[in-house]
Amino acid sequence: MNVRQLMTLLATYPPDLRVVVNGYESGFDDVESERVSVTSIVLDVGDDWWDGRHAAAVDRGSEEHSARVVDALVLWRASHWNDPP
Repeated sequence: MNVRQLMTLLATYPPDLRVVVNGYESGFDDVESERVSVTSIVLDVGDDWWDGRHAAAVDRGSEEHSARVVDALVLWRASHWNDPP
């Protein structure tokens, strides 16, 4: 999904509807503007079922995967904001 597609999707919901992300194991965290950032990611390198499908480029050696490195808009959970890649 890209930003345009997300904007189109969000436009179908009430503008005052609260936006949250899932917590690490349970619960939810609010999305806050200071926890939104652009991060370089490597596509399709998640090794384990509990990891995300993509990984932070800084963690995976972006030179090795250069053809699959893209910038992505990340909405960080509160539990991860103190340690973003």
